[in-house]
Amino acid sequence: MRRSSRGFTLIEIMIVVAIIGIILTISIPSYNEYVKKGRRAEVVSLLSEQAQTLERFYTRNNVYTGVTGLSTGNDFYTITPTLTDQTFVLTAIRKAGSAMASDKCGDFTLTNTGVRSMNNASTGVTTKDCWGR
Repeated sequence: MRRSSRGFTLIEIMIVVAIIGIILTISIPSYNEYVKKGRRAEVVSLLSEQAQTLERFYTRNNVYTGVTGLSTGNDFYTITPTLTDQTFVLTAIRKAGSAMASDKCGDFTLTNTGVRSMNNASTGVTTKDCWGR
């Protein structure tokens, strides 16, 4: 008499679950870092756009104060301008409770002289790592 086999054994299912667990353990942190890198690129772009807006205003008015239409940021960063007549500092601060709140790059700063920096960044992180240049 022939015995027909149907379905999977418990061992086979456990092996598949273990393999999926290992793959997820490796891939999820990489995916999260990839997403954070994209969000960093977005805020760097916003800071650059704001700086261009400020420079255009300065070219027409010879001061930075009085500019309108600056962005306040996005869902992950709040952009705060500090303006004087002859200088500006744009600061992108991570929003508490957002996915970027504990990002290794910290908060971004851009000045009217083009100086890019980071505040509250993790040890060993360079400006090139976070600004992409």
